[in-house]
Amino acid sequence: MILFAAIKMQPRTIAALTHIQRGVSGARWSEAEKLHITVGYFGEVDDDHAEELDHELARLRLSSFDLSLKGVNHFGKTEPHSLWAGVSPHPSLTRIHDHCRVAARRVGIPMEKRKFIPHVTLAYLKKDASIDRIIRFEQRLANFEAGPFLVDEFLLFSSWKKVRGPNVYRMEASYPLLG
Repeated sequence: MILFAAIKMQPRTIAALTHIQRGVSGARWSEAEKLHITVGYFGEVDDDHAEELDHELARLRLSSFDLSLKGVNHFGKTEPHSLWAGVSPHPSLTRIHDHCRVAARRVGIPMEKRKFIPHVTLAYLKKDASIDRIIRFEQRLANFEAGPFLVDEFLLFSSWKKVRGPNVYRMEASYPLLG
């Protein structure tokens, strides 16, 4: 199964995101229930490693904190492939990400080496998406802000491919932030 750790947002923050999901032809907008901030992507993990990973992720001791979203952008310099909303920097968010990396390393799960850019994926773009529409979307929402919202847990999700349509996400574990 494919596993990732993520933070879910409060309903009013999700509503603010779904309100801006329009105006770009060729965008496959993410469903409201799938909007999240990925803090660790583990990829394909067998059951034994998943159980060990769950144990390691649960070891984090951290107090709850507030996060905010700010601005929009895209990934893919020469060929844009996704639109996203940015997450304002916060040391506790970085600490959760670092903890995910350490937990994965401890149980022998290799993680991506990409730089951690906290974001919420708003849409995946088809190859023929108009760069002009993407630029206008980003200009229109340059001052977009949502939040603050309370982060009092992070979650472990599995992702399951369907024959048709987007993957199905299932929450596997919750890790409260109690300090």
